[in-house]
Amino acid sequence: MTRERHSGVSHASGEDAVSAPEDVRILQAELKEARSEIARLRALLAPLQEELKGLQATRQEVERLSHELEQQTGRIEQQLAVARQFQSLFNPPALPEIEGVSFAIRYEPCRLVGGDLYDIFDMGNSCVGILVADVAGHGLATTLVTAVARMAFDTFRQNEYSPRVIMEKVNTQVMRHTLSNQFLTAFLGVLDLETSRMKYVNAAHPRPVVCAPDRFELLDTEGLCCGMFEEPRYGEKEIVLRPTDRLILFTRGLIDSFGPDCQPYGEARLHAFLKAHCDAPPAEIVKLVMEDFRGHIGQTEPTEDITILALSLAPRRAFEDRIVIPSEPQLLHRIENRILSRLEALNYGERALFGVRLALEEAVINAIKHGNKMDKAKKVTVTYSITDKECVISVEDEGEGFDPSAVPDPTDDANLELPHGRGLVLMRAYMDEVSYNEKGNRVVMRKKAPWAD
Repeated sequence: MTRERHSGVSHASGEDAVSAPEDVRILQAELKEARSEIARLRALLAPLQEELKGLQATRQEVERLSHELEQQTGRIEQQLAVARQFQSLFNPPALPEIEGVSFAIRYEPCRLVGGDLYDIFDMGNSCVGILVADVAGHGLATTLVTAVARMAFDTFRQNEYSPRVIMEKVNTQVMRHTLSNQFLTAFLGVLDLETSRMKYVNAAHPRPVVCAPDRFELLDTEGLCCGMFEEPRYGEKEIVLRPTDRLILFTRGLIDSFGPDCQPYGEARLHAFLKAHCDAPPAEIVKLVMEDFRGHIGQTEPTEDITILALSLAPRRAFEDRIVIPSEPQLLHRIENRILSRLEALNYGERALFGVRLALEEAVINAIKHGNKMDKAKKVTVTYSITDKECVISVEDEGEGFDPSAVPDPTDDANLELPHGRGLVLMRAYMDEVSYNEKGNRVVMRKKAPWAD
């Protein structure tokens, strides 16, 4: 029994003994391969784990920097808000009403806070100051320069009528109270409303335009930016503004702003547009220019302040006066001085003044000699009216009068030796119209302004 039982067991173990080592070897091989794969995966996972740690650290750093950036952005926005508030104080909330002057201004500040400065101010003695300036840069630093320039212009325009002198003093103040890289461009004009003459200086500012249907001029002078050099060498020029003229000033933000096509609005486009609309009132010009500007830049946000100012003079009311002198030729100068000084103030020009002087002399001397017969008891009355369009002069004596049509034509060969008629020919030659009353003791002469139709 014992042997049989042992024999049975030995028989079964013999079959398993054949397969067991083979299975073990397979399992061992698979285990070895698995361990090798695990080792390979661990080797691959190790740098990924390091990268993950780095990414986690980077993420934390990004979150920290993002938080700091958000805080810094908030501080910058607060600073810009303060700068905007200050900047709004430097330009007048409302401009004065000045008789004889029509003007319009459009000011659009940019988000970054620029440094545009503008003003129109009454300087007294019938003079008006016109200022447009542009401080380089943005932000609080720009606001500081604007403040210094604003106070300097306000201070030095008191009792000073030379724009060159004012600009030189402002340049000194900006140099003294700002950093070396801070400066501004500026245009300053002083307009005399009595004479319509404007003296001006341009400190490297975009050139203002004077335009009319028969005129187009750019206002420029020698001179560097204000606050950049101790000796900017500003030049000063003068121009006469007529009622038909339009004066347009602007800052660089208008012409340098880019549109979607990456092209700036530019001076060429602005000039062409102004030529096409030069007869429009100032408010209409400002409105139309800004519409054209917006059409060019589209939805693009300007990065500079934009200022545009348009101005025109109203037609003058007629100036009338009456002068009475006795029949003494030496008193002629009183009449000439009164009339010619008024014409000169209105910029009638040398040629017109020469013609009026000659005709006036002939008319008054004829009234004294031929009308009043040199009788000092008799008077010569001169009445005149002067506007922007014409000068009308009436000379009347107390004589019996004469028939102008009966005066021989001195230009006719048959009358060359006759002493009469030359004065009448000269008056008709130099005046646009000469007429007499029915009695013939009053002559009325008209002289159109050089720019009148």
